[in-house]
Amino acid sequence: MRLETPPDVMTPKERLRATLQGRPVDRIASAPLILNHCSRVTGVTVRQFNHDADLMGKAQVRAWERYGHDMPLIFTTTATVAEAMGTRLFFPDDDAPRVETPFVGDAADVDRVLVADPWRDGRLPVYLAAASHVVETLGDRVFVGCIFAAPFTTASHLRGTETFIRETYRNPGLVNELLAKAKASAFNMIDALAQLAVVPVIVEPVASASLISPRQFEQYVLPHLVDIVDRAHAKGLPICLHICGKTRPVVKLMAESRADILSLDQIDMGEARELVGEKTCLLGNVKPAETLLKGTPEAVRDEVREIIAKAAGSPRGLIVSSGCEMPLNTPPANIDALIEAARIYGRR
Repeated sequence: MRLETPPDVMTPKERLRATLQGRPVDRIASAPLILNHCSRVTGVTVRQFNHDADLMGKAQVRAWERYGHDMPLIFTTTATVAEAMGTRLFFPDDDAPRVETPFVGDAADVDRVLVADPWRDGRLPVYLAAASHVVETLGDRVFVGCIFAAPFTTASHLRGTETFIRETYRNPGLVNELLAKAKASAFNMIDALAQLAVVPVIVEPVASASLISPRQFEQYVLPHLVDIVDRAHAKGLPICLHICGKTRPVVKLMAESRADILSLDQIDMGEARELVGEKTCLLGNVKPAETLLKGTPEAVRDEVREIIAKAAGSPRGLIVSSGCEMPLNTPPANIDALIEAARIYGRR
């Protein structure tokens, strides 16, 4: 039986601000990671969407008008900062880009790696121009976010992921040199987003517990995350941290970054609530492939209801989302169901 969806009282911007400030909200916010899927809403290829700031910005606006989620997020791939620093990407005609040739093919190449200027290098200017368009169009109603990779993931895309992870044991000097340059590029990205009043969302998929140990996370990932969070806070911005894959072994370390929001993938949200406590707001984590891509609207609504039941009492708040990027061909009815379920079950 289809339930009646209560009308919203607050704007998305008011709702998210109140959530992060610990004030009452009309309902739990919903911010699914609708990213390259935006191209489907406007009928352009992913390749076109990835290279054209006008198309990217308009697609984000159109997707927000179509779905009514609480936060549009600019994104194409986790390798965009590495691309701006020299790594070559492969762009399928109608799928997400991926790393083709890491820039640091030989350890000696690390000296040639330059810190990225977001206003000039790679496709980062496309991101900024698209974000600016969305802010100009929707900024009175929503916060606009921009997703880019944090240092460990950027460094891995510069060197090659498997090689880079091995070198955390064999060549920590090279690892630390790449991390320093990647962090400087991330600082520049934070500074650019601050000028546009865009919320930074940093992603560390290569720092997932699926790929590295908590000890490696504590040594090579966490100190740089803390610095980036501090940089955002110094600019007056909240910041979100997302890690894909298995997050349970590192979720407490993630919270030590002091990020305002933790976007979580493979973890029980009730357990995450217990482990994180009062340190941060939780965002997540409807299964992207199993539920959103392959499931039914009813299955989506059931999973949202379960997440809310487990985590709605989180001391710093909950935002319902997908556990990772919304698959490109997710049925629109399933995205509608996620957002609708937050409206139905997220009332206090």
